[in-house]
Amino acid sequence: MKRITQILIALALASSVALAEKKLPVGLMLNLDFQNVQDGLIPNKSLYPLHVPKGELGMEWANHRYMLAIQSGQGLSIPHSSLLDPDGSEWVVTVRAFVLTDGLVLSQGNDEHGYAIYIKDHTVQATVRTSHIAMTLQEGTYLGINKYRNQWVTIELRIKKDKAYLLLNRKMVAKLDLDAPLKGENMHIRIGNHQALPTVLKNKPGSTTTGFTGAISSLKVIRQ
Repeated sequence: MKRITQILIALALASSVALAEKKLPVGLMLNLDFQNVQDGLIPNKSLYPLHVPKGELGMEWANHRYMLAIQSGQGLSIPHSSLLDPDGSEWVVTVRAFVLTDGLVLSQGNDEHGYAIYIKDHTVQATVRTSHIAMTLQEGTYLGINKYRNQWVTIELRIKKDKAYLLLNRKMVAKLDLDAPLKGENMHIRIGNHQALPTVLKNKPGSTTTGFTGAISSLKVIRQ
């Protein structure tokens, strides 16, 4: 009996190690399909079968396609799955937004780490926290600072193991070195108005829970 118990314990430990070492799938984790919203649910065209309730947010038709309209005070939470948790691999977030006013575009994080993309003074900025320090990416004056108001912009935040990059309309405008890769559990994604200030912004002066107003025509999250 003692021998059997030892074998069972060994098997349990081996299974735990294998599970811990099991890598999450790579590829497109989130790809909201605004063209096929039904019964108030936004489908996800990716590895993760998901339907996101759009709640009070409306859908608008422009330029031959539907987009998610975001008005003052409105926001949307993505139902969570461990597949949407960064695990230290390269994490790429791309959102195409029509910007009307300043505010949070989206954030993902927990009580320790994460990132936030937002509009401040009509400029696109992103703050990332992978260790004990939060760092901000924004256009430098040497490149010329673009102002986004009443216009479209494609925002890409690319977080590698030791660096982060901000691209606007496919042009890299800022980069920084990271002390650690982005990883964690229960890292929830929120669009627009927030119910609480994202952890990554808690020590950043002037930060609020207010979401931007405008529209989003595309939102993708990729692990690679």
